[in-house]
Amino acid sequence: MEHMDMKAFFKKTAISMIVFGMAGSTFAAMPSTVNTSGSSAMKGWFIGGDALWLQPRNDDLDFVTVFPNTSTGAVSTKAISPDYDWGFRLFGGIKFGDNNDVTAGWTRFHTDDSSSISDPAGSIPSILGFSQPRWFPSDQWKNIHADVNFDLDDVWLVMGHTINFNNPWSVRFAGGLEYAKLDSDLETNATLGYTNSAGLYQDYGYENTLDFKGIGPRVEGNATYHLPYNFALFMDANAALLIGKRDIALNGENPTDGVYFLNSIDYSTRHIVVPHLGMRIGANWSYYFGQAGGEGTCNVVTVEAGWQADTYINAIERNDGSNSGILRISTLQPSSDYPTSTTKDTSYSNQGFFLGVNFSSNWF
Repeated sequence: MEHMDMKAFFKKTAISMIVFGMAGSTFAAMPSTVNTSGSSAMKGWFIGGDALWLQPRNDDLDFVTVFPNTSTGAVSTKAISPDYDWGFRLFGGIKFGDNNDVTAGWTRFHTDDSSSISDPAGSIPSILGFSQPRWFPSDQWKNIHADVNFDLDDVWLVMGHTINFNNPWSVRFAGGLEYAKLDSDLETNATLGYTNSAGLYQDYGYENTLDFKGIGPRVEGNATYHLPYNFALFMDANAALLIGKRDIALNGENPTDGVYFLNSIDYSTRHIVVPHLGMRIGANWSYYFGQAGGEGTCNVVTVEAGWQADTYINAIERNDGSNSGILRISTLQPSSDYPTSTTKDTSYSNQGFFLGVNFSSNWF
């Protein structure tokens, strides 16, 4: 069912991109609307930046399963819930010829979120009331803490063309290349609920690291509806196929005086293709100064705000945690008994608000 839903989502998004064009800089299309010299051409340069207030999302953030301390209780699972965080998008380029442009951009969004449970199962020393942190066996674990980060850097370079229809519509299409780097580490730590022979509580942990890098073709565009008094509404969409590799590992973290040993495992490099889909919708207002339509310089400052969403399909891969990787042995030493080697793919996305300022000029 999940596979079919994803196919339907991809198909609907593709149809939307045909209708609205693939997303790029809204601002690249705007200045041509004020040229009154009899030609639709507008030459010059532009630069801009957006502040991003986004929430990262991923469907594989469970970090502990809690078993009831009564026979009638329900098993529960707790996951990390990422908060909104700040990022930015910078872009700039040149306009030339008959409403053509070359645009480069960079989006950076780095987050770190955590969650914890102090004593999820109580202290009943029986087969009931146990907890199972991710990658650990069921036991009387306490002070269970989990942390996840998503570090996204996305860079693109495209060539675009703007078509000015009869007012109030203009549409821009573009194509080029996109490079994306996505790192994500999910870490779980816990304290064993009883002491060792020395009377010490022991802390153990696992960290699943993921590094993805990919590059591939990108298409984008923008549809703008111009309103009176220099206001406008716009919708962007973009799509890319990122061809690259993904490296993952599961690393055990042991106490120096522990009596258990947690193995680590490095998985082979995955060569994959990650589809990236994005969209923006918003409104802007432009202020023009200089000699619009004359022989002198025309400058434009635009303020924009709206909502956006991006999805990197099946970009995340982690150990699925279906089996225990902890070994109950008397000395801290490696073993050939590795943690579960099966993994699960999930998508990474973010969504939220943006607020930006752009500047354009026909002066070189």
